[in-house]
Amino acid sequence: MKHANAYVAQLIALYQLALAEYIKANKYTLDEIQAKMKDTVLRNTIVWSNTSP
Repeated sequence: MKHANAYVAQLIALYQLALAEYIKANKYTLDEIQAKMKDTVLRNTIVWSNTSP
């Protein structure tokens, strides 16, 4: 079981490293997506608050 735990820990570390590299490489695109999502969420909130009784 110790070997399995060590293997899983290595996989998690590798995944986190890959994710960090992906985020660094695609930061501009991810920031654009996030900005659009925030804008959409804000708009939807305004629409709902105006249509709710």
